[in-house]
Amino acid sequence: MIQIYFEAKGETLLERIGMTKSEFARQMGIRKQNVKALFRTKNLETIYKAAEVMGVPFEMLVGYVEEPKLDEAPLVPPDSEAEITAIDIPTGDSTEDRRCRQKIILSFYHGWKQKNPEAKRYNLCLKDDINIRYVSIEETAGQASINYLSTLAVLQLDAILTNAVLVETTPANPKKKNQKGFKSMLRMHCSCPGIGVVKMMVGVKHSDKSKVQYCITAIDAGKTKQEAK
Repeated sequence: MIQIYFEAKGETLLERIGMTKSEFARQMGIRKQNVKALFRTKNLETIYKAAEVMGVPFEMLVGYVEEPKLDEAPLVPPDSEAEITAIDIPTGDSTEDRRCRQKIILSFYHGWKQKNPEAKRYNLCLKDDINIRYVSIEETAGQASINYLSTLAVLQLDAILTNAVLVETTPANPKKKNQKGFKSMLRMHCSCPGIGVVKMMVGVKHSDKSKVQYCITAIDAGKTKQEAK
């Protein structure tokens, strides 16, 4: 069975970057004794978070063991935003298609954060910044990857963050793990060429009232690639 780099060489990678298992476990939010099991995960959101903690490209961790050695691998990920286009996004409903779309979304966010180290953008309607956090990537990768049109919408992140308008405000759902830190959820809409109306959910944090992009999906998600043209 072919292993990905994260599984085959994850522990060696920790040693090379000078990070202890205890520190890695703390930043990943797990117990030290579970680190070994973590390296066997195939969950892309978890691997993406590990890439951020380790400070290495996500693409490197999901590569196969035949990928270049650490000292030969680029420390700066490719310009994902420029490379990803509508042509790259699979349109099918298979599990493999969804996994591919999920990987595209994670790669896009990784590239976006490299270009936007403050991880935020000013929204004209709210007159406030909307921040990108780990929950933004986790929720969007999970939900937008369900179909082609929603994945395509994520590539318009800058325009959506800037131009989306508030539609309604609802209380956060405490039963949802990723909404526990929010006091309310803002439903916002943005019209994107070739996609239609896109919904962006924004969470307002209990602690400091800051706004965090929660999830992005296309409202008319039933459209095919051809119908969206």
